[in-house]
Amino acid sequence: MNFRQRHPYLFFQLIGWGIFLADFLFVVVITMFEVGASIEFGEWTYPVIAFTFIAGLFVVTATPVIVWFTRRREVPQNSDDLLEKVIRAEIAELITARYGMAGDVITAILAFLSIPVFMFAAFFLGERVHLALGLASMVLAVTAPFIIVGSHSASVTKKFFTVKNGEKLIDFIMPPDLKLLDRENPPTFVIRGVPNAVLLNFFYNWLKYYLKTERLTLYKISAPDLCHDFQPISQLCYEDVLLCIPTKQLDLTKEKETLFNNECDIMGVFPFRNFLVFNEKPNY
Repeated sequence: MNFRQRHPYLFFQLIGWGIFLADFLFVVVITMFEVGASIEFGEWTYPVIAFTFIAGLFVVTATPVIVWFTRRREVPQNSDDLLEKVIRAEIAELITARYGMAGDVITAILAFLSIPVFMFAAFFLGERVHLALGLASMVLAVTAPFIIVGSHSASVTKKFFTVKNGEKLIDFIMPPDLKLLDRENPPTFVIRGVPNAVLLNFFYNWLKYYLKTERLTLYKISAPDLCHDFQPISQLCYEDVLLCIPTKQLDLTKEKETLFNNECDIMGVFPFRNFLVFNEKPNY
């Protein structure tokens, strides 16, 4: 969960007061040049200052409405919407773990630099009496950082999903012997109910980086089936399904194995034995 989701009211207040600050600095710079350097900027500056002030005032006063509308739009309407929101958050963590934070840092720098660049463009265009372009540049000085961050997020998602319909490349099989799972102790992921196509596509694209072949095989065991041979932990519900990843199909060299273990922590994938109270079902 990012800062905007944790503190939506404060987030939009900062935007509004940021617009006020940009407007104030614009006035200060113009005043310094007019007084110190005797440069006359002309009447184009007045509408720029006025419209920028109005924009800041609108954001500050309309924050409750903006927060209400944003929350209403972002509240998941069904389980698929909720799943997609969770997946987007996990994709960002996986990409950071796999490729580092260079992309995030560069994006942050570009977003920050876009503000003074467009403010200077507003000043330069306004000085040459291009009022409409000057106003557009002032608007971009506020909106460009969000456009840059949003574009980066979209590119990260596109980079992650290298296969469009990965769920079609997954084979589900029942293990020949549940005791085999106890011996192999494969990485295991728990889902509630029938596996969702969106989730499986995400799951396949995550493991595609490690697969030796194109297809992915998963052991699929329901919680009731698990009770036949083992005593599962109490947190498992009747409708839960365990998806186990046979590691023999994965290319886990030394470097990749460390990365895979880190990504398993991000994904909530744990060894099979973590879901058992006893390795064997006790006799009473």
